[in-house]
Amino acid sequence: MTLTKLRKLRKINEITLDEVALDTGLSIGYINRIERGYITEIKNEVKRKRLESYISDLERKTKLELSLT
Repeated sequence: MTLTKLRKLRKINEITLDEVALDTGLSIGYINRIERGYITEIKNEVKRKRLESYISDLERKTKLELSLT
């Protein structure tokens, strides 16, 4: 799963936990626990798909920005 990439992508793009929470509808604490590895699997399908989509979009954005520099 792509959850392990979230913190790295967030730091590269200078995105705060607050921004991720607003964009995904998940709580800051929940996202923090995911980033720290306390949550390794999201059983709620809606939450999982929402976060996976967010991470995929962030990966595309990061690759695009890196290719432009």
